[in-house]
Amino acid sequence: MMRAIIITLWLALAGLWGSDAALAHAALVETHPADGAVVEDGPAAVRLRFNEPVSPLVIGLTDARGRSHPGLRTIARNELLEIFLPPDLPRGTHVLSYRVNSGDGHPIGGAVVFSIGAPTEAGNRSGETGTGEGAGTVLWLARVTLYLGLFAGVGGAFFRAWLAHGLPGVAVDRVLHASIAVGIVASAASLGLQGIDALGGTLADMAAPAAWAAGWGTSYGQTTAAGTAALILGWLSMHGPDGWRRAGSVSGMGAVGLSFALSGHASAADPQWLTRPAVFVHAVGIAYWIGALIPLAIIIRKAPGAAFPVVRRFSTGALVTVAAITLAGIALAVIQVESTANLIGTAYGQVLVAKTLLAGALLGLAALNRRWLTPAMTAPEGSGAKWLVRSVKAEIVLCLAILALVGLWRFTPPPRALASSAEASRPASVHLHSNRLMAQVTMSPGRVGPTRARIVVATGQAEPIDAKEVTLRLARPDAGIEPIVRKARKVGSCAWEVDSLVLPLAGAWKATVDVLVDDFEKVSLGGSLTVKP
Repeated sequence: MMRAIIITLWLALAGLWGSDAALAHAALVETHPADGAVVEDGPAAVRLRFNEPVSPLVIGLTDARGRSHPGLRTIARNELLEIFLPPDLPRGTHVLSYRVNSGDGHPIGGAVVFSIGAPTEAGNRSGETGTGEGAGTVLWLARVTLYLGLFAGVGGAFFRAWLAHGLPGVAVDRVLHASIAVGIVASAASLGLQGIDALGGTLADMAAPAAWAAGWGTSYGQTTAAGTAALILGWLSMHGPDGWRRAGSVSGMGAVGLSFALSGHASAADPQWLTRPAVFVHAVGIAYWIGALIPLAIIIRKAPGAAFPVVRRFSTGALVTVAAITLAGIALAVIQVESTANLIGTAYGQVLVAKTLLAGALLGLAALNRRWLTPAMTAPEGSGAKWLVRSVKAEIVLCLAILALVGLWRFTPPPRALASSAEASRPASVHLHSNRLMAQVTMSPGRVGPTRARIVVATGQAEPIDAKEVTLRLARPDAGIEPIVRKARKVGSCAWEVDSLVLPLAGAWKATVDVLVDDFEKVSLGGSLTVKP
């Protein structure tokens, strides 16, 4: 009996020994699209073929804009794994990360990198995407129109509720209603245009839902939501009792400040505790000023006698407003420009200089109005009112020019961002070592996008070594990206390079260098390498 049991055990062990090939780790044999491929159109699915049947565990996609798409629909047919991709993927580089269960029950993982149209450019990662022909101009026009709706419409409703309440103003209300309505249309249009801008599309792409979804997915989507809320509050505050008008107009002004603080170059700069409140204060102050101009011009022209106390109230509030706008503007300019040389040497600085000159002229007119023209309104001949209306009209023209310049900032990255981009272009490196071997890994540039890896291998005593093979593996486990594996080519006695490499995300990557010293010895060195945006 005991002998039968022993024989049975030996047979079972022999069977297990013989089944090693069937229970070995699965290996990826083929991918479509191929790893590192550039395709013209986005594939509907990625097919992975293994050397044995596998079952999917975790599948995820990191697209060209750094967004994660977990839980993709997957079909497993024996050795073939078909992974269906989201529709309307943006142009650029995408990383499909997979983790599957092999026949022996052990999970294996990896990543497939492919690009649609062209590999992701590093600049696109910072938000400065290209815009299709004609879309840039229309986007600028829509944004300037939205600014007018927010500042003239909502700011005008605040002026009407707090500074000109009780005065008949049918013409004023008509202008304010029109400004708000145009602002709402511009807000909706700018969302779709922002999506086109993000995807690098053309005006024809506005008909596609993907453009609107892409626009909403950016931080500008929050700006349009807050801006639309501000416009609606401004509209509602022009109807009902005085208490409601005042409360609604204050809420509308707060939403104006919030809309600007939620997106844009200035609000995204560090330190956030300073920049976002500064943008908020700057926007509310501008809405107070611009919102008063058109109603003032109408009221002074139609009822100069009744307009005098209104002008005095506005002028008193403007003193505090100008101080707040100036302080907030200076703080933001210092953070964005960083050095006086950038005022002339960059497009952003040039726009800022032009805007500052126009703002100086605007302040000069405001001083003229306060010191001479407003007191002259009480003159018997009424010439002061006539000249004040002309001055206010000049202020309106200057404000339009300033808003037109501000709209250009969407297409001119600030020197702060340019400096960060230059810093990010510097190589990223990590030194890996053990008692047996050491390796220096250098990524040039050390930022998101196409890059090249150079690996220098030496012994633990820093002596050159002629390795047979070197492989580089890069992974982001925290982002769900399994190892991207690339074999290096030899370029010197102890130097190796990897050319076909695209890194889709910034942050700390786990770097592993496998060195095949000879036919019998393989050494793995690991560490962390930081990739910049």
